[in-house]
Amino acid sequence: MFESQLLQVQEKLSQVFVDKFEQLQCGVDALNERISLVEKEFLIERDKQNRDSEDKHSQINADLAALQHAFETDKSSRQERELQLAKRLGDLEYRTEGKFEAEKNAREQKIEQLREELEEAKRIRERGEEKFQTFILEEVAALKNGLILESQAREGADDDIVQAVNHYTTALQDALRLVSTA
Repeated sequence: MFESQLLQVQEKLSQVFVDKFEQLQCGVDALNERISLVEKEFLIERDKQNRDSEDKHSQINADLAALQHAFETDKSSRQERELQLAKRLGDLEYRTEGKFEAEKNAREQKIEQLREELEEAKRIRERGEEKFQTFILEEVAALKNGLILESQAREGADDDIVQAVNHYTTALQDALRLVSTA
């Protein structure tokens, strides 16, 4: 009789342990599914952010190449204009050599005027190049700042995801401790 009661108690305890174990297993399975889902979403988000970053980097490179091309084109056209002015000045000097003294004086004044125009054109060109270079440097700095901010935002999002995974892991460990102490 005592043995039969002992067997009944043992069967009840076994059944309680099996039920608790099944409940715990269901909870662990649910947490595993949630963790898998979080990991998948994390990978998708990270890939998306990487693609976005690469797209922005490509766009910046294309913009920079376009600015460089425009700068080189402008520089080339200015050099061509300077060559044309220099040629014009040379032609005027050549024609004035054989003229009378009065014409020579008048031509020398014209040459001096053209030299001043050339110098003024050079000064204007140099000021324009300085402004253009300053503009390019400001644009590049703004683009770099944008990349830095995007990178920091991405790192913050990554940190938030890692913190969420750590929180779920801690909660799972607490649940396991509660079940094992019960």
